[in-house]
Amino acid sequence: MKVALTVKADELKIAQLLSKFAEKYHMTYKLNRQTEGYLLDVELNSDDFGELIRRLNHLKDAQFKIQEMRGGGMLDKFNVSLTRTNVDALIGKEALAKTNLDPVDGGVIKLGGEIWLSRPADDSVIVAGSKVRVIRIEGVTLIVEGANE
Repeated sequence: MKVALTVKADELKIAQLLSKFAEKYHMTYKLNRQTEGYLLDVELNSDDFGELIRRLNHLKDAQFKIQEMRGGGMLDKFNVSLTRTNVDALIGKEALAKTNLDPVDGGVIKLGGEIWLSRPADDSVIVAGSKVRVIRIEGVTLIVEGANE
């Protein structure tokens, strides 16, 4: 497992902690100074990550934030794909233009049984009755393109 953390702590204390921890738990690390604190890149067994966090919590006045985690343990076992919800779920859906869709004034489309304000993504006019595809959302307006494109 590889983890990147930003750490604000006394340099000597964090160096001692990392040296002892790396020796005992066979961890490799890089500690780079930043404008505020340090960037800590570690590579360790995922079972030992909790122990590292516990020890960082014991450093007096230390603050840390996990920036990135890659591989190891549960991260290897799960293939998580984000499920779009709410209006984000509309992106990629096809709909029917109920009125002409003008780039300036917009128009109306019917998607999933609901009426939505919409306008084309480019400077073209999409005529009423055309199929369109939602490519993004701006406020309460669906930005669409012709579904034949």
